[in-house]
Amino acid sequence: MISIPDLRIILIDDNEIDLLLHERLITLQQISRTVLSFTSANKALEFLSSNISLHRIPPTIILLDIQMPEMDGFEFLSAFDAYPSKIKSQCYIVMVSSSLDYGDINRTNANPLVIKLLKKPLLARDLKETVGEIFKDF
Repeated sequence: MISIPDLRIILIDDNEIDLLLHERLITLQQISRTVLSFTSANKALEFLSSNISLHRIPPTIILLDIQMPEMDGFEFLSAFDAYPSKIKSQCYIVMVSSSLDYGDINRTNANPLVIKLLKKPLLARDLKETVGEIFKDF
Protein backbone atom coordinates (compact mmCIF):
# COMPACT_ATOMS: atom_id res chain seq x y z
CA MET A 1 0.00 0.00 0.00
CA ILE A 2 1.30 3.41 -0.98
CA SER A 3 1.56 5.84 1.92
CA ILE A 4 0.35 9.37 1.23
CA PRO A 5 0.90 11.23 4.53
CA ASP A 6 -1.55 14.10 3.99
CA LEU A 7 -4.19 12.13 2.07
CA ARG A 8 -7.69 12.95 3.18
CA ILE A 9 -10.83 11.06 2.34
CA ILE A 10 -14.21 12.72 2.08
CA LEU A 11 -17.24 10.45 2.45
CA ILE A 12 -20.54 11.69 1.05
CA ASP A 13 -23.51 9.45 1.77
CA ASP A 14 -26.97 10.04 3.21
CA ASN A 15 -26.82 6.71 5.06
CA GLU A 16 -25.15 7.29 8.42
CA ILE A 17 -24.50 3.57 8.95
CA ASP A 18 -22.60 3.36 5.66
CA LEU A 19 -20.63 6.45 6.65
CA LEU A 20 -19.71 4.91 9.98
CA LEU A 21 -18.72 1.56 8.42
CA HIS A 22 -16.65 3.18 5.68
CA GLU A 23 -14.94 5.57 8.09
CA ARG A 24 -14.06 2.64 10.35
CA LEU A 25 -12.73 0.62 7.41
CA ILE A 26 -10.51 3.50 6.27
CA THR A 27 -9.19 4.05 9.80
CA LEU A 28 -8.57 0.36 10.60
CA GLN A 29 -6.84 -0.23 7.27
CA GLN A 30 -4.74 2.91 7.85
CA ILE A 31 -5.63 4.25 4.41
CA SER A 32 -5.93 7.81 5.72
CA ARG A 33 -5.73 9.59 9.05
CA THR A 34 -8.13 12.29 7.88
CA VAL A 35 -11.66 11.17 7.11
CA LEU A 36 -14.42 13.74 6.74
CA SER A 37 -18.02 12.53 6.54
CA PHE A 38 -20.99 14.40 5.09
CA THR A 39 -24.61 13.25 4.97
CA SER A 40 -25.36 16.03 2.49
CA ALA A 41 -23.68 16.65 -0.85
CA ASN A 42 -24.39 20.36 -0.43
CA LYS A 43 -22.44 20.45 2.85
CA ALA A 44 -19.51 18.67 1.18
CA LEU A 45 -19.53 21.26 -1.62
CA GLU A 46 -19.54 24.05 0.98
CA PHE A 47 -16.53 22.44 2.66
CA LEU A 48 -14.70 22.15 -0.67
CA SER A 49 -15.53 25.80 -1.41
CA SER A 50 -13.81 26.77 1.81
CA ASN A 51 -10.64 25.11 0.45
CA ILE A 52 -10.35 27.54 -2.47
CA SER A 53 -8.40 30.00 -0.33
CA LEU A 54 -5.92 27.39 0.94
CA HIS A 55 -2.35 27.82 -0.26
CA ARG A 56 -2.07 24.08 -0.89
CA ILE A 57 -4.89 21.59 -1.11
CA PRO A 58 -4.04 18.11 0.19
CA PRO A 59 -4.67 15.14 -2.10
CA THR A 60 -8.27 14.14 -1.55
CA ILE A 61 -10.31 11.09 -2.46
CA ILE A 62 -14.04 11.72 -2.49
CA LEU A 63 -16.16 8.60 -2.00
CA LEU A 64 -19.51 9.71 -3.39
CA ASP A 65 -22.80 7.85 -3.10
CA ILE A 66 -24.97 7.96 -6.21
CA GLN A 67 -28.47 7.88 -4.76
CA MET A 68 -29.13 10.59 -2.17
CA PRO A 69 -32.07 12.89 -1.49
CA GLU A 70 -31.74 16.64 -2.00
CA MET A 71 -28.68 16.37 -4.27
CA ASP A 72 -27.65 13.04 -5.77
CA GLY A 73 -24.14 12.07 -6.81
CA PHE A 74 -24.60 13.22 -10.40
CA GLU A 75 -25.84 16.64 -9.30
CA PHE A 76 -22.79 16.87 -7.03
CA LEU A 77 -20.54 16.09 -10.01
CA SER A 78 -22.21 18.79 -12.07
CA ALA A 79 -21.71 21.39 -9.32
CA PHE A 80 -18.15 20.20 -8.63
CA ASP A 81 -17.25 20.53 -12.31
CA ALA A 82 -17.66 24.31 -11.96
CA TYR A 83 -15.00 24.47 -9.22
CA PRO A 84 -11.56 25.91 -9.96
CA SER A 85 -8.99 23.51 -11.39
CA LYS A 86 -6.89 24.10 -8.23
CA ILE A 87 -9.43 22.00 -6.32
CA LYS A 88 -10.42 19.58 -9.09
CA SER A 89 -6.80 18.64 -9.79
CA GLN A 90 -6.32 17.49 -6.19
CA CYS A 91 -9.62 15.62 -5.81
CA TYR A 92 -10.20 12.12 -7.10
CA ILE A 93 -13.84 11.05 -7.17
CA VAL A 94 -14.85 7.45 -6.66
CA MET A 95 -18.56 6.73 -6.90
CA VAL A 96 -19.87 4.24 -4.35
CA SER A 97 -23.22 2.55 -4.79
CA SER A 98 -25.26 -0.55 -4.16
CA SER A 99 -27.29 0.30 -7.29
CA LEU A 100 -27.54 -2.25 -10.06
CA ASP A 101 -29.21 0.30 -12.33
CA TYR A 102 -27.42 0.18 -15.71
CA GLY A 103 -28.30 3.84 -16.28
CA ASP A 104 -26.41 4.82 -13.11
CA ILE A 105 -23.48 2.59 -14.00
CA ASN A 106 -23.26 3.98 -17.55
CA ARG A 107 -23.55 7.60 -16.37
CA THR A 108 -20.83 6.98 -13.80
CA ASN A 109 -18.47 5.36 -16.29
CA ALA A 110 -19.07 8.14 -18.82
CA ASN A 111 -18.27 10.98 -16.41
CA PRO A 112 -14.66 12.17 -16.79
CA LEU A 113 -14.56 13.37 -13.17
CA VAL A 114 -15.10 9.83 -11.87
CA ILE A 115 -12.06 7.59 -11.44
CA LYS A 116 -13.94 4.41 -10.59
CA LEU A 117 -17.21 2.90 -9.37
CA LEU A 118 -17.06 0.73 -6.24
CA LYS A 119 -19.85 -1.37 -4.79
CA LYS A 120 -21.27 -0.87 -1.32
CA PRO A 121 -20.38 -1.93 1.22
CA LEU A 122 -16.76 -1.08 0.51
CA LEU A 123 -14.22 -3.87 0.74
CA ALA A 124 -10.76 -3.06 2.09
CA ARG A 125 -9.09 -4.78 -0.87
CA ASP A 126 -11.05 -2.74 -3.43
CA LEU A 127 -10.42 0.56 -1.68
CA LYS A 128 -6.70 -0.09 -1.21
CA GLU A 129 -6.39 -1.13 -4.86
CA THR A 130 -8.17 2.04 -5.98
CA VAL A 131 -5.96 4.28 -3.83
CA GLY A 132 -2.93 2.51 -5.25
CA GLU A 133 -4.15 3.08 -8.81
CA ILE A 134 -4.80 6.77 -8.17
CA PHE A 135 -1.39 7.38 -6.64
CA LYS A 136 0.68 4.87 -8.62
CA ASP A 137 3.05 7.62 -9.78
CA PHE A 138 3.39 9.13 -6.30
